[in-house]
Amino acid sequence: MNRIEAIYSFINLQDKVVDVGCDQAKLSLLLSKRNQSSIACDISINVINRAKENINSQLIDLRVSNGLSNVKKGEANTLVLSGMGTYTILDILNNTNLRFNKIITISNNYHDTLRKKMNELNYKVSEELIIKENNKYYNLILFTEGNKSYSEDELLLGTNHKDKEMYIEYLKYLLEKYNKIKESSKNKNEKIDKMINLINKKLK
Repeated sequence: MNRIEAIYSFINLQDKVVDVGCDQAKLSLLLSKRNQSSIACDISINVINRAKENINSQLIDLRVSNGLSNVKKGEANTLVLSGMGTYTILDILNNTNLRFNKIITISNNYHDTLRKKMNELNYKVSEELIIKENNKYYNLILFTEGNKSYSEDELLLGTNHKDKEMYIEYLKYLLEKYNKIKESSKNKNEKIDKMINLINKKLK
């Protein structure tokens, strides 16, 4: 399962989807195959123009948009933010008054910050999924409206993972990564030590 297929698996037929940073509208194309309409946005007019050349579907609404600037209230209840960093995701959400029933993210970094800051925006982690694509791991997080308290390991390593086997594989990858960093570092790093301890506890 690649990232687009993984996102698709979290979308129901009744969801009104807007995909920001739409990557040639690949998700919208997949949704259109089951007769589901969606909005596909990108800040780059070139990306949207290339998508228009390759897409011939009345179900896909292609828009040039800086984040959610060209999306109106009521047009979507499900937001997809993938292939961007945590602070870009947060910037998009902090610059809109729109609210969503469901937000699906695949951030490139700082997943702990994303979980914490989304909670402050009143979006809680509902489910997570680790995806392995081209030998690289990606962390999909499904947020829904609400608020919750997280333990330290939930903030740092996630919670309610859908694919337990893939999650264990990911934890082992992280453990090896942090152990290598620790071995190559001359100075003590408390954050690395903390991550190693948390991951070891999870793997027991």
